[in-house]
Amino acid sequence: MIISRTPYRLSFFGGGTDYPAWYRKHGGTVLATTIDKYCYLSCRYLPPFFEHKYRLVYSKIESCHTIEDIAHPVVRELLTYLGVERGVEVHHDGDLPARSG
Repeated sequence: MIISRTPYRLSFFGGGTDYPAWYRKHGGTVLATTIDKYCYLSCRYLPPFFEHKYRLVYSKIESCHTIEDIAHPVVRELLTYLGVERGVEVHHDGDLPARSG
């Protein structure tokens, strides 16, 4: 099992100018900091006796048999990119509500 705790980041200005595709062409400056609120992510391989092969828990709960059935586009494409074949369970939670800014 992998468990991570990551602080939320606040960007005061500069937004996406910290992405290499942007700053290599245009330059960029970002003023950002982190706060004492966190998001948590846990991931584990699922034992083979579950009815589903993939389970995601975020603001929704998804239990799927194939990667293609996963509705969350980032998770679906990441699992595809990594070539994950074993069943996995991923939980995301945070100290702040989703879409709160």
